[in-house]
Amino acid sequence: MPVTMLRLLFLAPLLWLGGCATLSDTARPPAPADAVTQAVQAGDCRTAYGLLEAAPAAAPEQRLRVGQVCLQSGDFSRARRVTANFDADFPEHPDGDYVVYLHVLAGFGQWSRSSAGPAEDRVREGRALFQEMVTYLRERPLAEYTDNLATRLVRLREDIAGAEVALAEREERRGNQAEARARAEYVLEYYPRTQAAADAARLLMTIDGG
Repeated sequence: MPVTMLRLLFLAPLLWLGGCATLSDTARPPAPADAVTQAVQAGDCRTAYGLLEAAPAAAPEQRLRVGQVCLQSGDFSRARRVTANFDADFPEHPDGDYVVYLHVLAGFGQWSRSSAGPAEDRVREGRALFQEMVTYLRERPLAEYTDNLATRLVRLREDIAGAEVALAEREERRGNQAEARARAEYVLEYYPRTQAAADAARLLMTIDGG
């Protein structure tokens, strides 16, 4: 199946957020010739990724398809790895915008899913992802995926601000008033017009009242 058609099929429902349509037996394509394509058509991210890693020089179309199937199956870390540096490796590839978009989208899925670990790490990783999204939007303003990423950028900004407020609240509970105040004021300065900013303002009132 041409790469462009695969790209359109993927974009329609953003399958990693919802269900995946199946083909009837009469509509199924003929069995693929190579093992990577077989794994991709079976929706087997782990196998496809392993085969791709073992290949001495994988074709860009293979990397694209494995990135798609890993994203669709929710294996965001493998989707990130297989799409990393695609633009540098294949600077003239016509689907470069799309593959980098997959890379960023996998990062968003990975960050959204993860809530464990130190809160400081989550904030740091969120900021890095935010910058990655901003860079994509700045460097590829005409790409057809900018609206999709812009929507996620708004959500990510709110989530990062919320994590910052959670850290401020943690410090306030520990009695570290100066640290709590500094973090709350940071949210008010850099994340205005968010729900988290309102929460930070209430926290400052609590600190001042205490």
